[in-house]
Amino acid sequence: MIMTLQDVWNEYKQDMEKMEQSIFENLGSDVPLIQQVGKYILNAGGKRFRPMLLLLSARLCGYQGNGSDYLLGSVVEFIHTASLLHDDVVDEAKLRRGQSSANSLWGSQASILVGDYLYSKALSHAVGLKNQRVMDTLAETTTTMSEGEVLQLMQIQNVDLTESDYYRLVESKTGVLIIASCKLGAIISNAPATREEALAEYGRKLGLAFQITDDTLDYTADQKQLGKALGKDLAEGKVTLPFINLISKVTPLERDKLKEILEADTITDDHLAYTFELMGTYGAVDEALETAQTFSREAARALEVFPDSHARQSLLALAEYVVQRER
Repeated sequence: MIMTLQDVWNEYKQDMEKMEQSIFENLGSDVPLIQQVGKYILNAGGKRFRPMLLLLSARLCGYQGNGSDYLLGSVVEFIHTASLLHDDVVDEAKLRRGQSSANSLWGSQASILVGDYLYSKALSHAVGLKNQRVMDTLAETTTTMSEGEVLQLMQIQNVDLTESDYYRLVESKTGVLIIASCKLGAIISNAPATREEALAEYGRKLGLAFQITDDTLDYTADQKQLGKALGKDLAEGKVTLPFINLISKVTPLERDKLKEILEADTITDDHLAYTFELMGTYGAVDEALETAQTFSREAARALEVFPDSHARQSLLALAEYVVQRER
């Protein structure tokens, strides 16, 4: 029987409750503002997707340790949360997961500094494991994420962004932490290289499927479900796969108009309506979703080296979930 996302949460409910406890215990700081901002964003409705991936990957590899999985779950969640705090400052975002962003409540300075604290705290906890391969993976991951942020900044309003450039940006900015979450589960389990590589490949394809689906929501979702303003990526000049697909199909006049919209200082309702109508006419969003589905299937195939188990079925369910989110 194919597991649903709810089945996964039910199966690992106790483990994820321990993970949640670990996340908040490891936040530890005597500085009230760090506690306040940190707890606010950590409580802001995240699904603990990356800690769950780490936990499932460790279980898939037969992990029998003494809590390193929960500690590293905290580490990847801190890194993810730090990146969100920094992202919202860069993007001047007002909403995060349907509620006020931290920077809109406490200001950009506090958000950046608490983000820095979470990065430092994450690496501090990881050092305590005294596992060089864990540290190498995390160091490479955080470096690549920072490069991804700069790459994205360089590509703002670039109407000529290619599909391969987009994939590189996605893997650098978002995918690399998903890859690391899967890979770390294998590392702490002392899994053979073939299994570690299989989980890294699963994470790579899952990350692409996840981000492409997320990027389509900007053009199709209900704003309350999305948790941010509809058309936000377009307003920020971010070129994502639906837009790349669209640009490749439109007439020269339509392309000029889309370029004008992408480079506009302010996006109007008419701009959004025009873009959304073209998205529908040319099937650009549907094409992007088909690409996400392909990556999801490739992620599932990467797990074929593992025997069937609850953990494997759960990872397959997550691969299906990322392309079936509400939109």
